[in-house]
Amino acid sequence: MFWEVKFMNDEALETYLNIVKTHSLTKTAENMFISQSAVSNRLISLEKELNVKLIDRSPGQKGVVLTQKGEEFVEFAKRHQELNRQIQDWSRGDVTEVLRVASVISLTDYVKGFYRELLGKGKLSITLATHWTDRIISMLENRETDIGITPRVFYSKAVEAVPIFREPLFLLSSKSVSDYPEVVQAQQLKRSNEIYFDWGTGFVEWHEKQMNPLDLPLMVTDTTELIPELLRIPNSFSIIPACIFKNYHDTELRLSRIVPEPPPRICYLLKLRELHSQKKELIEQFEKEFQEYIRTVEDVISI
Repeated sequence: MFWEVKFMNDEALETYLNIVKTHSLTKTAENMFISQSAVSNRLISLEKELNVKLIDRSPGQKGVVLTQKGEEFVEFAKRHQELNRQIQDWSRGDVTEVLRVASVISLTDYVKGFYRELLGKGKLSITLATHWTDRIISMLENRETDIGITPRVFYSKAVEAVPIFREPLFLLSSKSVSDYPEVVQAQQLKRSNEIYFDWGTGFVEWHEKQMNPLDLPLMVTDTTELIPELLRIPNSFSIIPACIFKNYHDTELRLSRIVPEPPPRICYLLKLRELHSQKKELIEQFEKEFQEYIRTVEDVISI
């Protein structure tokens, strides 16, 4: 049955994933250069093959809405497509190893150069996804990714966390609207001026000791991309690693050292304790080369 599904539904799977991406049968038809009726027929064929309803067809429904089964099937469809591709490569004798990496977005800048080096060494395809740490751990437990790169760890019997590097945190402000000195006393900072980013458990504990935990921050954000714009507010500040500051390329911004220093942010490489035999060597090689690469990166300390 597996082989029958594989050969009969490749087009239907591709069509379904396009529907998920566009939320539109019309746009899917345009993207795939087929008629809308062909899109509908492929979808119906796939639902019959699976014996489940993937799309909500309620009267008056605007756009495409997935059913619960439809949501659950998305990841299976992606994995099925990837397996098909690997089988085709294998049958041609042209095997490209696939490594799935999931990272929190604030750590992706550290690995851009590493990926370039790694991909230049041989037949390797990397699938990179950005998620929250808890989602990355869940993906590892469900074998939906091979490696996680995160700034914190949540307990999991199945997942091993390897510390890779640590980096100090600094106060960031705008020279044009704020006048923080080169060395700032943490207890003199007002949380009401802070654009707050959570750097992990150790940082949160330090933060609550140094500043009044009952005061509300100016803003809480989960993306560092917003910080430079928000720092145009007079007396505002944020606490970030130097590497992110350098990526802003903004001459109006400056770093100040904080006393006492907040605990450094730690980057962990997450992997399953029991690795698949076919991926074990590849994952271990990634870990080794990642550690070697980090030793060449400024502003971080390899562990």
